[in-house]
Amino acid sequence: MKDTAKTTTDTVSISREIENIPEAKPTDSIGIHFLQQQLAALRDPKATLNMEPYELQLALERQGYEMALQRLLYTREQSLERGDVLSAMHLTPLKRIMWNWHQNMVLLLEEEIKRCDNLQGRDSERRTYGPFLKLLPKETLSMVTILELLRLHNSSGISDGMKTARAIIDVGKAVEMEYNAIQMKKNTRSTQELKQVLTSTKKFQMALKTKRETIIDDEAKVWNPVWPSSIRAKVGSVLTSLLLEAAKIPVPSRDPETGKKIVENIPAFFHTYQYVLGKRVGIIKYAEQLTEMLSREPIRDTLHPRLLPMLVPPRPWLTYSSGGYLSAKSVCMRVKESAEQLMYLHKASERDLLKDVLAGLDVLGSTCWKVNKDVFKVVLEAWNTGDEIAGIPPAVKGSPELPPKPENYYTDPKAKFNWVSKVKQIQTKEKNNHSLRCDVNYKVETARAFLNLPMYFPHNMDFRGRAYPIPPTLNHLGNDLCRGLLHFEKAKPLGERGWRWLKIHLANLYGYDKHSFNEREQFTMDNIENIMDAVDNPLTGSKWWLKADSPWQCLAACYEIAAAVRSGSPEEFNSHLPIHQDGTCNGLQHYAALGGDLAGARAVNLSAGDRPADVYTGVADMVNKCINEAAEKGDEYAILLKGNVSRKVVKQTVMTNVYGVTFVGARAQIEARLKENPAIPQDKIYPLACYLAKLVFSSLGEMFNGARQIQDWLTDSARRIAKSVPLETLPDLAPKKKKKNSKVISARSPSANQMTSVIWTTPLGLPIVQPYRRSGKRQVTTLLQTVFIEDPDATRPVNAMKQSTAFPPNFIHSLDATHMLMSAVACHKKGMTFASVHDSYWTHACDVDAMNEVIRDQFIELHSQPIMENLLDEFKERYKNFRVPVVKPIGSSEHRIVDEDEEKIVGPTLFGNPDVLEKEFKKEKQNKETENKDAFKAIFGIEASENDVTVDDVDEVDSVGNEDEEDKSKSKEKKKISARKYEYSWEPLTFAPLPPRGEFDIKEVKKSQYFFH
Repeated sequence: MKDTAKTTTDTVSISREIENIPEAKPTDSIGIHFLQQQLAALRDPKATLNMEPYELQLALERQGYEMALQRLLYTREQSLERGDVLSAMHLTPLKRIMWNWHQNMVLLLEEEIKRCDNLQGRDSERRTYGPFLKLLPKETLSMVTILELLRLHNSSGISDGMKTARAIIDVGKAVEMEYNAIQMKKNTRSTQELKQVLTSTKKFQMALKTKRETIIDDEAKVWNPVWPSSIRAKVGSVLTSLLLEAAKIPVPSRDPETGKKIVENIPAFFHTYQYVLGKRVGIIKYAEQLTEMLSREPIRDTLHPRLLPMLVPPRPWLTYSSGGYLSAKSVCMRVKESAEQLMYLHKASERDLLKDVLAGLDVLGSTCWKVNKDVFKVVLEAWNTGDEIAGIPPAVKGSPELPPKPENYYTDPKAKFNWVSKVKQIQTKEKNNHSLRCDVNYKVETARAFLNLPMYFPHNMDFRGRAYPIPPTLNHLGNDLCRGLLHFEKAKPLGERGWRWLKIHLANLYGYDKHSFNEREQFTMDNIENIMDAVDNPLTGSKWWLKADSPWQCLAACYEIAAAVRSGSPEEFNSHLPIHQDGTCNGLQHYAALGGDLAGARAVNLSAGDRPADVYTGVADMVNKCINEAAEKGDEYAILLKGNVSRKVVKQTVMTNVYGVTFVGARAQIEARLKENPAIPQDKIYPLACYLAKLVFSSLGEMFNGARQIQDWLTDSARRIAKSVPLETLPDLAPKKKKKNSKVISARSPSANQMTSVIWTTPLGLPIVQPYRRSGKRQVTTLLQTVFIEDPDATRPVNAMKQSTAFPPNFIHSLDATHMLMSAVACHKKGMTFASVHDSYWTHACDVDAMNEVIRDQFIELHSQPIMENLLDEFKERYKNFRVPVVKPIGSSEHRIVDEDEEKIVGPTLFGNPDVLEKEFKKEKQNKETENKDAFKAIFGIEASENDVTVDDVDEVDSVGNEDEEDKSKSKEKKKISARKYEYSWEPLTFAPLPPRGEFDIKEVKKSQYFFH
């Protein structure tokens, strides 16, 4: 550890002597200014001249909302000193207006807090939220509110506005987070103490030994209670109301009598109601002038850059909540208000059952990265041109040209609707384009600040165990630009095999990855002149690299190959470039391994072959066969699609199907691909996408029979669990004496008492709890309106549909995450640098063969375990005293589980149940009609007059694929079953036998050179 610290210190010193790099032309975005301020410690050597790396890291972490306030205060003071009061030279129009809002709101907050202090009579509202307004300075409360409301612009699918419930909850959450951040700072150990521990090998080892015993107590000392949703709503509501009163926008106009120019101050926000998917929803709308400003100067999440890459290795994960950043508190799992998951995680951590999982996260976080300087220079040059290059969107130049209004605009509602729709599409495209450019600007600024500096990405997991870097702006899980900008800090000689893998890697990035390894290697050598030209003249030459599937990563590989060739001895060249080995539709690989499916194993390269098998091409071929047959019979859709369904059209749907994509999601994916084809009539794209999605699903079902049986078993088991209740909750059946006044749960309508989540343990010991529960909305009266919000603290029945349909993809996710973490630890033990993007594993070129051996060994080790048998045994043990409600005809032994929402629980659509697909097709058609009706209502000004509205869930859990359809069928007529012919009872929860396993031998993976490639 001591050596690492020394190396980092030297690197920081070297960076101060590097030549000046040109500035990136900033977008007209206030967010870029804040990002630059946070990065000032890295950009200004004088400011950090005497700072050690760990001190500098702590300085980067200690940022908050006060940064935005201080920025505005500083700029205002500088302007006053120059006698140039808030001139355009120093504050953009939006900044000037924000400053005025801030001043007005601070005054309003002072008055409101005085009213809270001098309560008269029964003012229960102020008694509730008053104490919370005093937790933070008025200035901070003001800035939090302003920034949150601007950040939410166009959120939740609301044009030029946001849902009121979303706004007030998010403002309340932001206040809570800022308060907790301040409390955490008070408990942060001193810089000097932390530096001594982290830079001293002996002290660090001693700290590791004692930390596990004290960490729980330490965490308890700095614990901050979670605010109830009702408090968040009330605090957010009063702050939002005050901002609506304080925020004005100056609008120039003319006096109708004198004709003189005047300036009117109009509200920047106003509260109203709007129809959304057939519901009347409370909306906070933006003034048109504010919307125009935000289109030029958008506020994004990165306005307040919270977490950046680290300059030093992350703290090792010692418990589930101790690791990662030096001072910023992190948890190893991203849990969204699921107390049950946190409880299981906490218990597993206490029993030291997470050590293998946490060790894998430590390996991922210990990989040191650097910005690829060669690629960065090209990115910077491309960015500054303002042109569209390799995914970098063009700079916005002037307002977009809008179509003229039709002559019958005021007389024909349909003509008006069509014109408004086209205008909104153009405006939305412009806004999205500018937002994308701002996103690239953030990445460029971050890369420029970290140029020549080491970068570390602390990792944590989602609830399924999949690892993600915590810093969001720039990391290797980002897009092609992010990946092209990054390479390993450590270099290793290529060697003979590494030189071969580097050439194969370039072919893969270019899109020439369906061929044999020898053909890919030859592809690179055949294009050596193009590679050299790409390096020498990246933006002025033939631009061959721009035609690659991943152009920026391809350019990085071009630089590496050119440097190796020009070194005179490629095999001795020290290479920094990560080489990727990607799984073949990894989810299906796990399914095939679980089911021992021979055909499936061949389709996803578990078996050896001379060339890589391509499941996407296989599905496309089957779909085209069906289309050709239907076209011969005169099918309208088949005729339009004939010859237009390529591998690319079906790839995303096949790839995501195994992870639970819904029919709706698949239709949207295919629709996006069809829009790229000019041969497809635009007015037919929607029905064609639905038609094609059905064919893709049914083709998959035909190709993967073994996987279907595994998935069906997982779905059925999850459904049984979700329908069960513990025996002790059934007073009539429980062995203990029945309690007085205990409630009898009816087996005929048990859904309100079904609380059982699907819970399982991964082979590495990680407990996973599916978070899907029914909507637990509660009514909260606020100053703006009465809203119904999600209460995460309420005890709610499970959402049986989501529990059952999400379990198969979540289970497979947990297996691919397990395989990745096992491989990470094994590679680390062998001295390899390792990184991953889920099922894509990266290492140095010289270590690819060694990593490939590890990948196969770990996959074999994982699937040599009786995974399905262990899962069944765990279910039997965990749910052994649970009961399910069953119904059966009187006098018959046949029975089925009572399902009050039977029609909603249809199972995954991966393998194309025809009846299910037909229902989904009709549902999509109805949804499209509803969307059109809502659009007409919005355009022609139909509004609700009620103050009480029901809004969509504010705090939705992260779902695998489905939107929550929990409440959509509440009004369905229940199927009536005669009580005279059927009887209901509670029976022990049992599980179906496991499907028989096929004959595929998992050890065959060892022989497959294209298993990962």
